[in-house]
Amino acid sequence: MSLIDTINAAKKEAEGNSPLSADSEKNATENKEAKQGFSKKSVAKAKPAREAADGVRVVKTSGGKVVSSGKAMSEMSKEEKKAARAAQREKDDLRMSATHVLLTNTKGYRRSQRVWWTLLGIGLASTVASWAIGQFVPGVMEGTSSPMGILMIVLMVLAYAVIIAAFIYDWRIVRPMRKAAEVAAQSMSVKKMSQVLKEDAREAAKEQSQKDRAKAARRSVESGRHEQHK
Repeated sequence: MSLIDTINAAKKEAEGNSPLSADSEKNATENKEAKQGFSKKSVAKAKPAREAADGVRVVKTSGGKVVSSGKAMSEMSKEEKKAARAAQREKDDLRMSATHVLLTNTKGYRRSQRVWWTLLGIGLASTVASWAIGQFVPGVMEGTSSPMGILMIVLMVLAYAVIIAAFIYDWRIVRPMRKAAEVAAQSMSVKKMSQVLKEDAREAAKEQSQKDRAKAARRSVESGRHEQHK
């Protein structure tokens, strides 16, 4: 054996007996086991969430509304389907009523409704007046150069303009209020919507009671005046 072979053999023997090599192998083994343990824990944690998701069912009614249920629609009996639809209809009616209350109590809504109905009324009245002139005034339809013919055309143009203005007003002014009320009602729970309706009914009863008392007071004053005249 040559001197070079002897040196190489000594190096290999030293590397095999080195503590650093043993530590490296030990660290590699520990890292591998740690990764396997982490993977097992991740899978174990993910299982309950997946099982919980599998246990949740969503039932879609004929109206397109979604109702949470423990059964699929195909697994429900006829009575259960009927009860689910009735519950959804009741919830929808409650939301519509709450939306109406919120919209009515919105600042500026009552005034906007008066403006809208006024514009619509003017448009309809102008339409009827223009039609009446054309039907009952002799000679107007033959030539529109007469004063009544000009008036008929003016009323017709006014009717179209005012009706279009009414719908534009509703789109620009009233629609945002309506949309905001719908969004507010959608975000409410059933308990909150019921509370809104109860408060509205309480306020309505209070206003009616005040009107009744005022009416009774006026009647008592009028009856007192009649007795004095007698």
